[in-house]
Amino acid sequence: PEIQTSVVRRGDLTLYASGSGTLIAGKQAELGFGTSGTVQATYVQPGDIVEAGQILAEQADIEALEAEVAAADLALHEAREALETLHEQADLVAAEAQVAVAEAQEALEDAQRTWQYQQEGYRASSVTIKAAEAALVVAQDAMERAESRSDDFEDDDPQGAHDYKNYAAAVQAYRSALANLNWYTGHPTETQQAGLDAAVALATAQLAEAQRAYEKVNDGPDPDEVTKAELQVAAAEAELASAQRNLDMAVIEAPFAGTVMEISANPGDEVTGAFLTLADLSVAQLEISLDETDADKIAVGHPVEVVFDTYPDDLYTGTVVQVDPRLSTEFGLATVEGLVQLDGDSFDGLLLGMNASVDVISGRAEGVALVPVEALRELEPDEYAVFVMEDGQPRLRTVEVGLMDLTFAEIKSGLEVGEIVTTGVVETG
Repeated sequence: PEIQTSVVRRGDLTLYASGSGTLIAGKQAELGFGTSGTVQATYVQPGDIVEAGQILAEQADIEALEAEVAAADLALHEAREALETLHEQADLVAAEAQVAVAEAQEALEDAQRTWQYQQEGYRASSVTIKAAEAALVVAQDAMERAESRSDDFEDDDPQGAHDYKNYAAAVQAYRSALANLNWYTGHPTETQQAGLDAAVALATAQLAEAQRAYEKVNDGPDPDEVTKAELQVAAAEAELASAQRNLDMAVIEAPFAGTVMEISANPGDEVTGAFLTLADLSVAQLEISLDETDADKIAVGHPVEVVFDTYPDDLYTGTVVQVDPRLSTEFGLATVEGLVQLDGDSFDGLLLGMNASVDVISGRAEGVALVPVEALRELEPDEYAVFVMEDGQPRLRTVEVGLMDLTFAEIKSGLEVGEIVTTGVVETG
């Protein structure tokens, strides 16, 4: 049978993934004031080259921003003083809380005594009750005697009128003595008892509240009050920082040396957000996209070859400096996104937004022994052999394989340039 063969040759092998890219500035900033406001002045025009720290624009009404900083600074000072006072007066607050506990305890004891004294059998001693009974007997006797003297009372009889007056007073004294005795020996009404119970419950609750308040401040300031004061200090600090930031950003300075790309506002215009674009054109970068099937062929540090659509005869080089950790999906297509740093220190006539074709080189071998991939026989994963023609007969020989694409494989050891290997299957009878 005819045996297909190939000669081991010396050559170059490059593994790459092709994609597209768009030229961007290596550094770009969108600049604006810290808060909405009016543009007082702009000091540059698009295309101007500026130095780092150079003033580009200024906001109107800076005096109002300065006043906001002063007010925020005062609020922070007051918040800090309140926190310090909380710690300084801790002993006084604890003493006042202890006094409040004592007063609440005394009020509870008063309410309990009142409740007890109003109950049946506790309103008076036996001596007081006997005295009230005696007073009732005396009052009843006096009333009866006064009544007998007033029976003959006539309108024109002064003595009779005087007797009747005494009788009326005796009746009132009798009724008072009876009421006293009834109260000493009686009990509260249902409404009175409810009021007594409520008074004791209220005094008990007030004592518990006073004790809790004292426990909070016994070993120092109330933790809740301290937390509240600390939060107020933090809020005041944040407010001051925000006000100071707004004031600082009322004058826009270039954060780096670069070229003014765009100004979208004029003096007198009200602006919100960024209105000035600054780019560093000394460093060129490409935003690139590759098919998701080439995700294994791109990594930070891989070299890149670039051809811009505008300059098809010029080859630019660069290096992958960033690979996005997730795929980007648009119109149903998943792509790997990355960033390429072009070699050189300027754009060299390139314009932002130019499109280019890119080849990300994942491996390169130059001047190495190459064989067609059809010559390889895989013995085990990542272990290969080839049939080498010796004295007209194919002999199996193990080889070390390096880079491999769809056509050729690099042979690192096991073969010499010029040897003949088989690329087809040997038929046996």
